[in-house]
Amino acid sequence: MNKFGVQYLDKKMRMHLREKDILHDSTEQHQETREILRQFQDGYTERDIDNVDSFVEKLFFTGEDICVLGTGTGELFLGSEQVKTLVKDDWENWGNVNIDCENASISVEDEVAWFATTGSVKFTFEDTLERYDRYLNFIQKKVEETGITSRQKISFINWVLSLTYHQRMEKKREYLWPLRLTGVLIKDANKWKIVHLQFSIPKGNFPDERFENSKKHLESYNKQNAMLDKYRNNQMTKELVTLLKSLETKLIGNKDISKEEVNKFFAEGSHPYMIGPNDQWCNGIEELRKYFVQNSDLNLTLDLEHSIASKSGKIIWVTVTGILKKNLTDNELAERTLEELENLFQADLSSKEKIFAAHRSSAYMLKESATGVDYTCPLRLTAVILNRSEGPVFHNIHFSFPHYWLLEGKVDNVFDYEKEFK
Repeated sequence: MNKFGVQYLDKKMRMHLREKDILHDSTEQHQETREILRQFQDGYTERDIDNVDSFVEKLFFTGEDICVLGTGTGELFLGSEQVKTLVKDDWENWGNVNIDCENASISVEDEVAWFATTGSVKFTFEDTLERYDRYLNFIQKKVEETGITSRQKISFINWVLSLTYHQRMEKKREYLWPLRLTGVLIKDANKWKIVHLQFSIPKGNFPDERFENSKKHLESYNKQNAMLDKYRNNQMTKELVTLLKSLETKLIGNKDISKEEVNKFFAEGSHPYMIGPNDQWCNGIEELRKYFVQNSDLNLTLDLEHSIASKSGKIIWVTVTGILKKNLTDNELAERTLEELENLFQADLSSKEKIFAAHRSSAYMLKESATGVDYTCPLRLTAVILNRSEGPVFHNIHFSFPHYWLLEGKVDNVFDYEKEFK
């Protein structure tokens, strides 16, 4: 989270979990869970709208106790009927999804299973008159927007132009954007059913949504919290609130945190991990400790009054929103942009693509600098919590910033999973 202003090229989250020795697929339950992921992938590959209802009814728990977070702020879906709406919209409008089912990290305890994996979403950009008309209309609306300064408007337009106006030879271009997917399944009538999912796309140079950049982002955040309040079977407890508060008061923002302190909040013997909003996957107590130290200059506030929790046996899963604050001066912003450019020079890209990326980085800096030194960004997190005798502890946490802008070049292309894992 601390890398505001930096997008590391060629340092993708290519975490082959088998190499980390955290997969234990020896049980039938692990194999059954992986088969559910394969069936989920099959549905997203075929994208047969006529099969949406049967797809959801087969793979998801039926009823109101489902919670799915999409990649954007407004994409919160509660209950199986809302999940059908999400799936239908994904199959009609989203890019081609490819999930790494075979290398997913899967954990099972009693009648609860949970997983984490990576993947990609393929987006296609094509030079057409209609495309340029849409962008022109988009820019015009930004000019007419109220509540922001003229400098913010101009710097934003410059950023959009840096991503959309270029001289690429290919008329039609395809990009694989990185995707992370985590979820929880429970046994229902002796069959595994999905009860919780979070999709996320790592941020570009900066989080897409910054409250100082547009009042729309704050409105979306408040609307999302109001939606969370509608969850009917909330099993949040004082103990869980205390554990979640530790992220604010004990972990993030603590530059001197020790392994012993991290051990108090994470299940050390169960291979704990954390997925950050960048291309990060931290495995084990020491990597988690380093993550918190690296993010010691951030201020996290969780909206725990809007958080929700579900439980089966000793396993709990939660969905929480929050706000991340940071102060970043113009000089610090410029230094981080130069850091990105240094990484860019070493990347395995053509000179033309490097020029596009350099323009993008510079435009990002100018856009964010125009708004001032205060950064206030919405954040989402989901987590699996183990209820131990000494109290609840985290097994994993999935942080993400909302994905808002679908613009060419905003996120670097990712490697091809279809080839990588064959």
